[in-house]
Amino acid sequence: MARISGPAGPGYRTAALAAALGLGIATAAADARADDSGWYFGVQVPIMFIDDTESKTKGTSPNPAAPTTSISYQGTATSEYDAGFKFAGVLGYEFGDGLRVEGELFFARAKVDKVTYKDISADFGAGRQSFPIEVDVPTTGSAKQTGVFASAWYDFHTGTDWIPYFGAGLGFIRVDQSDLRYDDNALAEGILTALARGADPTAEPVMLRPGDIPAISRKDTTFAYHVGVGIGYRLNEKTTLQFGYRLQNGNDLEFSGRNMTGTVNVDTEMRVHLFEIGFRTRF
Repeated sequence: MARISGPAGPGYRTAALAAALGLGIATAAADARADDSGWYFGVQVPIMFIDDTESKTKGTSPNPAAPTTSISYQGTATSEYDAGFKFAGVLGYEFGDGLRVEGELFFARAKVDKVTYKDISADFGAGRQSFPIEVDVPTTGSAKQTGVFASAWYDFHTGTDWIPYFGAGLGFIRVDQSDLRYDDNALAEGILTALARGADPTAEPVMLRPGDIPAISRKDTTFAYHVGVGIGYRLNEKTTLQFGYRLQNGNDLEFSGRNMTGTVNVDTEMRVHLFEIGFRTRF
């Protein structure tokens, strides 16, 4: 068998050097990926803007003009909100390849500024009648939200301390309107007054007794989702400051009430815009 002996040539030394260099780069990359993976926790404190919310309201009411009868009515309520706030805590895991997943628990609050009913109609037993009126309902208090989300985010590593990201999540929100104060009778009174003034323009406003329209339930839980984009700034090897925007939407919220004299049911949704600032840090 022939054997090659003697000192290696220039080609062999070059190949060996390239192989060693490649092995070093691969090892460094693997170490970097390992360094970039791990658990983290974080905090988000966004400013919250809730879109004007449209609710479909349906109910029944006594008819003072004919005490043995009742009316069924419906209308669209538009709720306007002031800017609110949200506080969220997150626990997540970075996989080291840009992908990270996290769980989020949050609390949010926003003041309800105004509620206006329009597209109003009612059935008095002789057919449905529409009323070209709007009923403004003075409202005070705030709507609160608590919720949980599971989210996935992708970070674009740019080779600098700036890290753009995007992602989405699914979860549940619980809306609590216990702090709101308004007149439950307002919509039915507006309809009855419009009906009375149709026959007599000088008629006095119709006033129902407290409790004629039942108070609605003030809490409901629904499925929700969010999508978001943002940019992070790496303060050090463990901590990243984040600035972002998130759109959150919850559908099929339902609030209802019933008593001996009437019923009411409200279907709505809640779309929220969140302008976030926060941080995450690995541990």
